[in-house]
Amino acid sequence: MDFQSDPGQDAFREEVRAFLREHLPAELRGNAIGEVRSVRERIKRWQGILNARGWGGPYWAREHGGTGWTVLQRLAFDEECAAAGAPTQDFLAQKLLGPALNAFASQGQRDEHVTRILSGERLWCQGFSEPGAGSDLASLHTSAEHSGGHYVVNGQKIWTSYAHEADWIFLLVRTDSTVRKQAGISFLLADMKTPGITVRPIRSIDGCHHLNEVFFDNVHVPVGNLVGAEGDGWKITKFLLNNEHAGAADLPLLRKCVSRLRALAVSQRVEGRRLIDDRGFALKLARLEAEVDAIVMMVQRVAAMEQDHSPAAHALGSMLKVRGTELQQKITGHLVEALGGDGAVAYAEPHDTTGGAPLPRENIGRGIATEMFFRRASTIYGGASEVQRGIIAKTLFQL
Repeated sequence: MDFQSDPGQDAFREEVRAFLREHLPAELRGNAIGEVRSVRERIKRWQGILNARGWGGPYWAREHGGTGWTVLQRLAFDEECAAAGAPTQDFLAQKLLGPALNAFASQGQRDEHVTRILSGERLWCQGFSEPGAGSDLASLHTSAEHSGGHYVVNGQKIWTSYAHEADWIFLLVRTDSTVRKQAGISFLLADMKTPGITVRPIRSIDGCHHLNEVFFDNVHVPVGNLVGAEGDGWKITKFLLNNEHAGAADLPLLRKCVSRLRALAVSQRVEGRRLIDDRGFALKLARLEAEVDAIVMMVQRVAAMEQDHSPAAHALGSMLKVRGTELQQKITGHLVEALGGDGAVAYAEPHDTTGGAPLPRENIGRGIATEMFFRRASTIYGGASEVQRGIIAKTLFQL
């Protein structure tokens, strides 16, 4: 693996920076730490701007309406957008659903949904996990019975991120309970305004509303919303969850957090001395920065392997997921520590616009505790660390 600077990659990165300088409106800038996903209106507006430039599908092949960028170009795009404070995209539609539709959906389904994902007109949520069927996804119980021109869906999904803001949901349902459990699962698309769908919020430990329960009570979903054939749900899901190994570490977040930690170490004083002058804290910071540098090199390596379609990219992607999420937790914990006693202050969530009297040091502390609490779950969502270690053991060591 050659880690020397690539002139072509450098030129691409400068092109992205120039576009952001010219086309990212000032009022859309400023993704704060603690803002996991931008609010609906910001996502939709930014997606429209990207789509007008031809960049509405940065993770998709050109023949599917995407940019056709390499893995390294996609990483550079993500990093520059994060550095500029651009709104997030609808990552559930961009990185999960979109590629699955392009690979498995009918032409009519692609005509209906893909253009609306690219334009930002339609936002999505993912209905996979259920009570008792999280990491063991194949044990799901939500049923879909074929009745005339519809499937009648009954059941419950849980931990459904952003269901309260989504226009549509892609979900796994059980269409056959007489076969092996993986073989009886199908992949459906449903309009969230369909009668019988109820969304209830779950307030998570960070105090924010990302998560929801979604209930299906005799929900009639047109048969035409089945992606692939009945029983293809498990195959589609494996494809969907197997994308973008190089992005598993969330490198833009790591860089933003460690940069914020250095800024706090320089600006905060303890008993009259800068925090950076404390030898113990300075050593922690140096170690964290070295770990982020190591992640950067590993991300580049995995991206190159993905570009070459190396089967080892899957196992190394799992290693990135484990190392990257553990590092997220470590850095955000040190961010709270850097605030001293004010680290325990429950600052308002990043999207809160209700105002009120500012809390002490809110200008530097807002979003830090929120991010730390949210990242407690990073070793669970997207494939728990135990599952990732199982993939590593099986793929690399045949255990």
